[in-house]
Parts: sequence; structure tokens; C-alpha cells
Amino acid sequence: MDEAVAILDDAPSKADAIAAVVNALGTDEFEGETLRMLHDLSGVEHFSIYRVRGGEPRFLGGASISGQHALKAPPAKNDWPARSYAELKCAQKATEESMHAILMHDELKQMEDPALDRALEHYKIADRVVVCGKKAEDFYAIAALRSNETGEFAGTQLKSLARTADVLIAVCAKHAAMHWDKDKAAAQFGSIEKIEKNLRESDWGLSERELQVSARILFGITAYGIALDLGLGEETVATYRKRLYARLRLGGRHELLQRYLKLL
Repeated sequence: MDEAVAILDDAPSKADAIAAVVNALGTDEFEGETLRMLHDLSGVEHFSIYRVRGGEPRFLGGASISGQHALKAPPAKNDWPARSYAELKCAQKATEESMHAILMHDELKQMEDPALDRALEHYKIADRVVVCGKKAEDFYAIAALRSNETGEFAGTQLKSLARTADVLIAVCAKHAAMHWDKDKAAAQFGSIEKIEKNLRESDWGLSERELQVSARILFGITAYGIALDLGLGEETVATYRKRLYARLRLGGRHELLQRYLKLL
């Protein structure tokens, strides 16, 4: 937080806005507080957050003053519009040449994608910027938009966004780890069937029994419970558990959990 306050030390109200966003990390209020801050900084009316991990883009979240906007709905997997995917790739490449997050300003009048043109026209979008940067091995992009009603970004507003770019990327990455990724991970532990499905799609090379025992260990069932569930003796369960730990070169349940989380 010291970094955020230092960047905005000439504007206490902006520092307060950053503080509100930080206080909302990991909660459902994060997107609303981020929109409030972006609106105070530069009149942003809609924003969306995207992440590229392992070459795959993912919509994370966003908010709009009007409650709905053109670029908030997440595209279906492997169904990203060609231009949107190209833009993310272009932004990702640009950030690789910089130690800091950067701001990219679109020339909407020069758009050559008819589908995007129609979406921007339908939602009456006048201007858009993308704040983007890397955090750890992931790439984040925040698309911020203004409508025809408020017009294009002014030069001072663009400078305000550029000055807070590093902080914006940092808080989005932190919230992703605390909230969006946590929600996704929790869903992967919702049932034994879900865990078994994930393990079958892995490259762990487990036998069917080892896989079944692994899934139940991850689900939190005791050895006695696993024995009852699978109709096995406790000693047999212990044998399968020892065998799968040896096959995966793991020291116990904690390392099994860490290995599983890497699949998600």
C-alpha cells in the first residue's frame, strides 16, 4: 500500500480511492470499488479485467455504471473474437519490453473488425484504453471505456490512468489470487466425481484404484472412510496410498494437494 499512496501523494482523494480498492480485495465489493476509483480518476464508465495464463485468455470480472456493457460478458472457451485475442497478444508483447505496466490507447475510428465496430456502436462507446502488465508469470489487461455521453478521455485523464497502471495491475492480480482463483479452485473440490474427472485428465499415470483413493484423500475422507466407500480393507487403502505417493514422489497429503492445485 505504501507504493500506491506514494504514487498518489499529490491527490489525497485518489489515495483514498486506492485504499478503498485495497480494503475490498478478496470480497465481492472489489469490482464496484475499482469502478468507483477509475471513474474518479478519469471518468471510466465500464471496465473489464482479462488474464492470459499459459497462452489462454480468461475474462475475470468487471463492472459498469449502467450495469451491463459490451465487453463484460466472458467469451466461451476457445471462442474469443480474432481481434480481441490479437489485441491481448499485442498488449502482452508490449509489456514484455517494459518493467512497468503500460497504457495503450485505442483508435476506435480505425477499427477494422465489423463485429467489434457494431458492439461499440450499439453500446455507444466513445473511447477505450487498456492498462496492461505482468505479475509473476501472468499477463493482465484492464479495458476501460467511456461512452458517447461523456466523450473521449482527456489528456490529463490518460495521465492519471498511466500513473496508476502498476498499482491497478498489482491489485487485480492480488484479487485474482484471493477471490477469483479461490472460487474456481473451490469448485474443483465440490465432489469426488469432479476430482476423479480432473485426475483422469491429468498425466499422473495412476491406476484406477490409486486414482479413486487419491480423489477421496483430496476430498478429505479418512482412511477408514475410504475403506468403507470403496469396499476395501484399511490396510489395502494404506497400500494404495503408499503406492500413489511413491509413484508421484510425494511426501504426503499436503504435497498431493499442492500437486492437484497445479492442475486447476
